[in-house]
Amino acid sequence: MKRSFRRLVLLSFGLLVIPSAALPQSTTVPPTVIPGFYDGLDANTARIRRGEATYYQRCSLCHLPRIRKAGTTPGPAPSLSGLLKGATPDREAKARDYILKGSDRMPGWQYSLTSAQLDDLIAYLKTQ
Repeated sequence: MKRSFRRLVLLSFGLLVIPSAALPQSTTVPPTVIPGFYDGLDANTARIRRGEATYYQRCSLCHLPRIRKAGTTPGPAPSLSGLLKGATPDREAKARDYILKGSDRMPGWQYSLTSAQLDDLIAYLKTQ
């Protein structure tokens, strides 16, 4: 019993000490990082697609409904569908500020979203 516990401790400690360079890394590149991925699209369509990717990566965890066996239940945050459709520039500026600063129930994204990503996200939300 003591011997197996000692091995477990040594194994756990060894995993903590292994540098990240020694761990296997994924060699597949996400398609949106590949140069020329959006080449066949016009600028607006490419912007909307990039915004959609940002939305599903960063926002969908809270803002999309949950799918359960009995049906769907709302997510912990409100749906963003129709939020910026036909929005005035003032409403768009408020939405930008809210996304960047956050609130007590939503994290602020000012340190992790670039201005280009935020522009793309807003372009996508305008189509929803």
